[in-house]
Amino acid sequence: MVIAQERFRDEELAHPREVFLQKGFDVVVAAGEKKEAHGTYGAKVQPDITIDDAAKQKYDAIVVVGGNGSTEYLWGNQTLLNMVVAHHATGKPLGAICIAPVVLARAGLLKGVEATMFKSPDTVAEFNKYGVKTSEKDVVTSGVIVTANGPAAARKFGLALSDLI
Repeated sequence: MVIAQERFRDEELAHPREVFLQKGFDVVVAAGEKKEAHGTYGAKVQPDITIDDAAKQKYDAIVVVGGNGSTEYLWGNQTLLNMVVAHHATGKPLGAICIAPVVLARAGLLKGVEATMFKSPDTVAEFNKYGVKTSEKDVVTSGVIVTANGPAAARKFGLALSDLI
C-alpha cells in the first residue's frame, strides 16, 4: 500500500488494510520516506519501506491510497509511476482510491478503461486528459485494476481487491 508522506486519507489506508489482514495477507506500507507519515485526520503510520525501495520488490498487489497529499507526493512521483506500470505488466491486481487513480491515469494504465475517482476539478481534468472512461460507481473493477471514489467505499474497495489476489 502506497501512501503520501503527509495528508493521506486515514480510512482509505485503514479499511482496506483491515480487509487484507483479515484475509491473511501481509501488508507493506510504502511512502516517500521511512519517517512517520501523517493522515488527514490524525493517523500516524511508520512506513515499512520507501517507494524507491518498494519499486525494487515484487508484490501480489499494489494499492495507491488517496487523500489531499496524493497530488503533491504521488501524482508526479516517477518511481511510483514506473512501479505501477511494471506491476501491471505482470497481470497482478492494482488498485487506487479517491484521487489516487490519477497516478494510474498518468502512468497510462487507464486510457480507454472504465474507472472511478473522487470528483474534483483536478481529478476530472486528469481523467479527461488521459482518456479515462469515468464511471459514477463507487468501486469499479476493470480487469485487474480496481478503483474507488473515496473513503465511504474503502471497505468495499478492499474486498474487491482481495477477491483478485
